[in-house]
Amino acid sequence: MSKLEPIYQQLCSPLASELLSIHPNDLAASGFQLPGIWKGWWEWATSIDDENTPYFPRWMSILHYYSATPDDQRTGNQVPSNKSSVGLLCDDRRIPPDLKVLIDDTVRIQLNRDRISIGNTSESGNAHRSYGMSPKKEHEVSRMSGYIDQLLCPGSTDTLSHVVDVGSGQGYLSRALQNLGFHVLALDSNEIQTSGAERWKAKEAARRQKQFKRGNDVQSLPDSQHHCNDPLFQSHVATSVPSASIASKNIIHSRTGSLTHQTICINPRTLESSIHDWLLFGEDNQIAGCTNMIGDLLVDRTEQRTPEEKPVPVMMVALHACGSLTPDVLRVFLSNYRRPSAPGIRIWTAQALVVVGCCYNLMASEDFPLSRSLRERVPVATLPLSSRHLAAQIPSQWLRNETSTRETSLAIRKVVFRALLQPVLQKIGALEASANHTATSSYDVEELRGVGQTPENRRLGKLPDAAYKDWETFLDRATSKIGVRLDQIATQLPVYIHDKRRRMQLESALSVLHVLRCIMGPLIESLILLDRHEWIREESSRSSETQESSPMDVELVNLFDQATGSGRNVAIVIKPCE
Repeated sequence: MSKLEPIYQQLCSPLASELLSIHPNDLAASGFQLPGIWKGWWEWATSIDDENTPYFPRWMSILHYYSATPDDQRTGNQVPSNKSSVGLLCDDRRIPPDLKVLIDDTVRIQLNRDRISIGNTSESGNAHRSYGMSPKKEHEVSRMSGYIDQLLCPGSTDTLSHVVDVGSGQGYLSRALQNLGFHVLALDSNEIQTSGAERWKAKEAARRQKQFKRGNDVQSLPDSQHHCNDPLFQSHVATSVPSASIASKNIIHSRTGSLTHQTICINPRTLESSIHDWLLFGEDNQIAGCTNMIGDLLVDRTEQRTPEEKPVPVMMVALHACGSLTPDVLRVFLSNYRRPSAPGIRIWTAQALVVVGCCYNLMASEDFPLSRSLRERVPVATLPLSSRHLAAQIPSQWLRNETSTRETSLAIRKVVFRALLQPVLQKIGALEASANHTATSSYDVEELRGVGQTPENRRLGKLPDAAYKDWETFLDRATSKIGVRLDQIATQLPVYIHDKRRRMQLESALSVLHVLRCIMGPLIESLILLDRHEWIREESSRSSETQESSPMDVELVNLFDQATGSGRNVAIVIKPCE
């Protein structure tokens, strides 16, 4: 049974929906009424007495219960390395039963995140690919390129050799795929990114030429050492071919890769046309006369394609395609997949896809839901902006070691302190609005409900980590930055601003609220991923029944290790059925 419906029902449950709709900033704001369903856990979260110290925070108990269980089987995640020390500090038995049920159900139905094994691919990546890459990026590029190579390198003469990298950025993945012998079209909407990618491309070419001159002779190596995974064991001699379709048949033998960069405003229409033009004409203005280029390959433009020529099989890839870019790539793939082979001449055919999405808060309204399962619900399924903001959270990794635990404590303190400052910001905003005879806010309150964004928060902006040393330091730094003296509005502020005990009670409750909301994050991402997975299955199944399209396999594959910081580690994979 699909987890799609149970996940959506869990997110719509009374306790979960209240948690998702209320940001800590809302809770500290004046005039807020505490939801009745929170009474039990709220009393527990605020029960600070003399026996409690900062080493026994309630949020730590919640997070420890979520991250590690007695049998270590409830989640698909690794147990934190500091489990024993955290366990001594946190008494899980005191957690309210309703919160335990919420966490148990959430963990039970969310997607497992254990990374898959990828053949003999080096986990640390090839050293020559590390130019400009952080360890996180190198991990992602190495794993994703290795997976794609494993997927498309079975030794067949019809092996796919053309790849389109959508949202290619600095071109790290594009170059890794080129080094593996693929012809790559790298598309990005940012000219600065494309220019940077071109510079890295030139440096990579110079490095490879230098290696070649040092006598990196492939012919002297035993046949057993030749493998498509190692770009150092590939021919670097460009092959001249008369058309893209012939290139797709012959290139796999020479393993000569190519890379073409383009800057376009990426949407379904421009993505489709860019691939078409790349395969039909190659790069513009590279060669005068009747010839042009497909990547680094010479192509004769005078020779026209004929109906007998098979369309070029193309794989579409994207590494962390932001917001609507992931659904747009899927739309282009499915549109091409559904297109009948006759009449007319077809330049390319969508053959495979590997896409890792991100930035769900930037999705357009039409990007969710996509599947009939959720669209046909009454009422139709929805996913508020507040929920999409939380989908990027990876709380399972917050306590994995002492360093991450310290970073988590600081991050939570930042959220809580800024929430506690909310009445001050509101008062300042109201005074300024009154003086200027303007409205107190002009943003869409309903759209941003549960997100915690206000004009006052944006005005405060970012503060350095040192400003969050303690409450007094933060209060001084924050009020100095926004230019206000607290003594001028002291009588209009909540008691907790200067009452330490009252403030610590609220700090504890706000910390628990923030952690509970973040625990919902992986479940929200699971819902988005499963909705896309189900939609692709629905569309491909319908196409296979009505046309002569080859059936496709659709999978969700865990490519990356979340412990490296690669929180968005699930790839949507489409490939022909074996």
